[in-house]
Amino acid sequence: MKYLAIVGSMLLPVLVFADTVDSLATFEDNSGLLASLSIASTLIVAFVTIAMIWISARQMNGGFFGKVLYYFAAGMSFVFLSFATELPWFHTMNVLFLEMIHSSLFIIGYILMGVAASKLLKVIKGE
Repeated sequence: MKYLAIVGSMLLPVLVFADTVDSLATFEDNSGLLASLSIASTLIVAFVTIAMIWISARQMNGGFFGKVLYYFAAGMSFVFLSFATELPWFHTMNVLFLEMIHSSLFIIGYILMGVAASKLLKVIKGE
């Protein structure tokens, strides 16, 4: 309930100061500024999060949870690289080749995160 109040308090000023809800829906970003800010913030947050997990795994000096975090961080890194292939810098490459790389990196990333979850579940169940 607390989170609903926080989200509502963020959306309330937008709705109050907008002329109508339709004006929010018809907003056009002709310069591409919002799209580039969105991509940049996504990349920054993802990179910092992945770095924090790699550092945390390393500080555990191996251990079981360190291994799980290594798998999880590796999976997140692959998903991050897959997302990075969607950036405009890569649009000069062959589209089919780029899509194959994108999908392959996503698949590898999610498999590694699944392995991490599986290892964690085995320990929780006591197997």
